[in-house]
Amino acid sequence: MSHVTSLAKHPRAAGSIRRSKASGGFAGWGLVLAGGVMHGAELAPALEHAVAGGVVAYLLTWAIAVAVWRRVLTGQAIAAVRRARNAEESAR
Repeated sequence: MSHVTSLAKHPRAAGSIRRSKASGGFAGWGLVLAGGVMHGAELAPALEHAVAGGVVAYLLTWAIAVAVWRRVLTGQAIAAVRRARNAEESAR
């Protein structure tokens, strides 16, 4: 069985996953903070909830990004195998 590149070493996947996690974490933090403040929560509890919301959003975004990139890399690998088979067949 040949070696398949891991997501951490893939040139586009690693950066994309990092950016997704950061964006998701900040978005979750901001949404929870805005929701708390808009509903009359005091700042300290709203910030505590916002941190928890940011962590949850960070983890969910990470899981989704990894799942998406696994599918993308699987599709790329399948396409590469098909291209190699087609090239081999046309060379005969």
